[in-house]
Amino acid sequence: MAYLLVMGSVLLSIGVCLGWACWSLGRWTLGRLLPGGRQSSGTATQKAKPGPRARSRSDSPTKASSKAANKAQAKSEPRQEPRASRGKAAPAKAVKNKEPTPPWALTRGLSRFGSALPLGLLMALIYGVVRLAEKGMAARAESTPEGYHQLVSVLGVTAVALLALALVSRFCRWRLDRYERRQ
Repeated sequence: MAYLLVMGSVLLSIGVCLGWACWSLGRWTLGRLLPGGRQSSGTATQKAKPGPRARSRSDSPTKASSKAANKAQAKSEPRQEPRASRGKAAPAKAVKNKEPTPPWALTRGLSRFGSALPLGLLMALIYGVVRLAEKGMAARAESTPEGYHQLVSVLGVTAVALLALALVSRFCRWRLDRYERRQ
């Protein structure tokens, strides 16, 4: 009787997980195929960045006014002595002003797996219950079914894979958020 309860709960949980995956895949596919469907989160939030504009003659200061401004600035600031490590300071300054590189398409794709964490936690819980039942069944005088040990190991590997995917997804989401904040 315990075997039927355990196997029934495992079958039910696997059925729910596969149903959820099929439902999500179907919604994603229909959203891509139908006109006017949802845009992906990465392309919907990007804004067009204005390019550098050309300076016209009226924008540039005249030579006389720029020389006067330079002289006034030189008088107000005390002269700094040259450093010995002057060559090292220049590249560090250039790195700070450097624009961040946009995330790759793989990073954008992996950041969309936000539901992997709850699913991974559910699979880990199911694995724990099934593993506990396996230990209980091993203590009995009767032998456990042959496929049951393999099922337990597959559930464990699936739980670890989903939790790893959730961790990678979280890092990718952090990378995208950091890039969008700098824009």
